[in-house]
Amino acid sequence: MDPQDLLDLLDDQQARRLRVIENLLRGRKTVSTLYWGQRYDLLYLLSLDKHLARGGLDTVAQTLVSQKMATWLPAEQPQLRLTALGRKQRDQAVTFRPKTQALWPQITLGLARQRLLLSVQVVSQYAHQTARYYPLTTDLATRQAVRQWFHQVKSPELATQVFTALTASLTRLPPMTAQVVTAGFSGYQQPGLTVQQLAQDLQRTPWEVYLRHVDGVVQIAQDARQTDHPLHALLAPAWQTAVTRSAQATLRAVATTDLTLDQVAVQRHIKPSTVREHLLEAAIMLPVTAVPYDRLLPPATRQALLAVLPAQLDDWEYTALPVALQQRFDFFTFRLLAILCDKEGDHHAGTPDD
Repeated sequence: MDPQDLLDLLDDQQARRLRVIENLLRGRKTVSTLYWGQRYDLLYLLSLDKHLARGGLDTVAQTLVSQKMATWLPAEQPQLRLTALGRKQRDQAVTFRPKTQALWPQITLGLARQRLLLSVQVVSQYAHQTARYYPLTTDLATRQAVRQWFHQVKSPELATQVFTALTASLTRLPPMTAQVVTAGFSGYQQPGLTVQQLAQDLQRTPWEVYLRHVDGVVQIAQDARQTDHPLHALLAPAWQTAVTRSAQATLRAVATTDLTLDQVAVQRHIKPSTVREHLLEAAIMLPVTAVPYDRLLPPATRQALLAVLPAQLDDWEYTALPVALQQRFDFFTFRLLAILCDKEGDHHAGTPDD
């Protein structure tokens, strides 16, 4: 990631923790990371760079600071805030905004990407009746899935069907994004270009090219959810719920029974703290309608807390609550209310507290 790429992820009003951005990229789904990812509007970064080392953004961040584009804020963890110069630089740049980013936490990107690239290569070679070629390097599960899919759908019309479907998806994307996706495909007498090669050709950063590639893959996978799409059977398994199966089971138990949270923990043979973590994960990652807020946050609870909390959501601190309220309401209730307020439209910015 280049300094300009990180600049696009920062704000001049809201101090943002570098470790949160780093942990999102690495796929570390702690409740704290997910919550601040929601507050920063950066949840789409989840698991986009699983090989990023801890501290892997430190040098890039320090470059922005040395260029006076951002400042460090003293805190338990490093926080960055854009300067006026940094905001001007960010706003003047032509920033790429992925079209499908809201869907990214719902898809297993590696699975969708590998299956798509290999299937395009197989269909292309099949259309040209090529029996001998070097298939793309993928894992065994991908090779088996593509082989099974191909034998199920193989027909003289397959190449035309796939070409038509891919063209329909790519026309929904910006021209440069479509170019990135198509140039990355391997096929008959065409080796796919790497992100680095495309970045050099297009005079863009590798990170922007990678985001464009992801945008295209997700658009194709989204269109393939239609049952008559030629890639439907191959790409449908890539879609997942945004929360873990265990969290889904916890949410279902809370939503469909009258059990207390501690009783749910006993029933599910997990810790009471895990029940609360599951519910917070679901509240962050799922629509408001999926969580029984009326049960977990009765009107009286909301009124009592909102009466003393600051107007700006990022200024909320549990430890700043009156002792009497801390004794009545645990941190889970406090954080759940913050998640709900954020989803209902409170987008004020301040300084994170935890």
